[in-house]
Amino acid sequence: LDGGIELKKKGLYILIAVLTVSQFISILKINNLQRQIEYTSNQMNNLDNNIRNDMNSIYNNVDDMLNRKASLIETSTIEIGTINLDSLTVPITFNLTPKEVSEYTIVTLDFNGELFPMNKNDTTFSITVSRSIFADALPKIVINENGIKKTMDDKQIGILSIKDEIFPAIYPRLLGQASFNGNTYIRKGNLSADVKEVETDIKYTEMRLAIKVDDKLISEETIPNEEFYSGYEVDEKIPLSNGQICTMTVIAIDSIGLEHHYTVDTWVAGSDSQREPLFENEYIYSGDGKLLWKSEDTRLY
Repeated sequence: LDGGIELKKKGLYILIAVLTVSQFISILKINNLQRQIEYTSNQMNNLDNNIRNDMNSIYNNVDDMLNRKASLIETSTIEIGTINLDSLTVPITFNLTPKEVSEYTIVTLDFNGELFPMNKNDTTFSITVSRSIFADALPKIVINENGIKKTMDDKQIGILSIKDEIFPAIYPRLLGQASFNGNTYIRKGNLSADVKEVETDIKYTEMRLAIKVDDKLISEETIPNEEFYSGYEVDEKIPLSNGQICTMTVIAIDSIGLEHHYTVDTWVAGSDSQREPLFENEYIYSGDGKLLWKSEDTRLY
């Protein structure tokens, strides 16, 4: 009897062991299947993304081909000359070759009703036009073929912002802590900037940090260039009464003497809600303090 019980126990242990091994094998297989499913899913997602990218590329290529086919211009180039410091204008030379040219072809650039007939040299037409450095250069092209006129706005020959083509763009940031204890504004942080270079001779020669309370300048200090790009430590304690506004502005002086102002911090004493400045907003002043240009979306406080 005892032997039979012992045999049953051994059989039960063996059955448990077999079930345990089977369950372990099943778990391994399930995990393997899950990995395969995840791999397949990732592959499908990648394939879907590749297909989308390919389709977008095809659409863009087709759009470009259609635009080129619809265009009256075969080739075009633009050359920006040297700035006239007295008038703050710059000569821009436009060169273009129409797809069809005859001895009667006349090409004119139309800047909002101001017409500039282009000079013809074989099949190429060119003209140099002076434009304000704060304007655009988006002419309408008028092709007159023996009395029959065709017009087009050709993106290839336009400049949306001459300023952005000649001045390196500055993106300043002041990161850190700000607090107000009832009569003193405390501002600590790191001031730095990214600069997007352009193909121009204009560089920034001096950087300053100006601090104003309302419209009164209370301090102005020069920022070493290497610290401006790598990080300049700001640690200020400024007395303020309720309603007064403290403004910190980065001033970059360029090599033609213009001042580029960027507001990097604003604090309204006694206000429960403070608004972060739009760091990319820019004011450009002449050396004698005349406002020449400002960002369209500049917020005024």
